[in-house]
Amino acid sequence: MRFIVHEQAYEKPIASGLLLYERDGRATGAVESWRLTKAVEGYEILRVDLDARAAESGHSYLYHLVRRADGRAERLSYRFWGDDLMVEGNLLLADTAVTNTRTVNGQTSTEDVELEPGYGFWFPSSVGLGLLAGFGGGTAVTLDSVSSEQLAVSSEQLVAFALQVVEVVVTGERPLTIRWLENERTIWLDEHGWVVKMRRGDGLTAVETRAIWY
Repeated sequence: MRFIVHEQAYEKPIASGLLLYERDGRATGAVESWRLTKAVEGYEILRVDLDARAAESGHSYLYHLVRRADGRAERLSYRFWGDDLMVEGNLLLADTAVTNTRTVNGQTSTEDVELEPGYGFWFPSSVGLGLLAGFGGGTAVTLDSVSSEQLAVSSEQLVAFALQVVEVVVTGERPLTIRWLENERTIWLDEHGWVVKMRRGDGLTAVETRAIWY
C-alpha cells in the first residue's frame, strides 16, 4: 500500500482492508487498500490507495483523510496519476465552506464553495462512499474525477478534480443505494459501518477480501 503521508509513531491502528474490483465475476486488476488509525485525541486518519495500474485505465489514486472521531471530515489530501495527468491537492472542510487547492500538471488553482451546515461529503472510491453512511441525503460535495475523454475536448485541464456540489439521494440501510446526477452506487456495510462491497450502475463491483480490526 502506498501513502501520501506515512503513519507516524504516535498513531495507533484501528483497522485495515483490501477490496478487489471485478466485472462479470472477473478481476479487473484494480485493488483498493485502506488503513484507519487513531491519531491525536479525538482524531482519526483514513488512508486509501486505489491502484488501477494493472487495470485498463492504468490510474492511481491516493487519499489521506483527517477526520474527527465522530466521523466528520476536516481535511483531505489526494494524488492522481494517469492519462498524462498528475494531480495533487488538498481540501479543507469547514462547517459551511470547502476549499480545494490543487495542482494539475504544474498549474495551481484554488476554489471555494459555500454550503449549508450538515452537508455531505465523500471522495471517489468505494471506501470513500462509506462516508455517506449516516447521511440522510441532500446537498453534498465531492471531487469530480474527469475522464481522459472529457479532458481531450477541454482547453483547460484544471477542470480535473474540481469541487462538485450535487444533490444526493440515499435510500435503504444494508445495503445503501446512493444516487447523484446520473450516477448510482450501492454499498454493503459490515457491523462497523465499513464498506465490504460496492456495485456501480454499469455492473462494476468491489468486494472485500481482507479486513482486520485491531
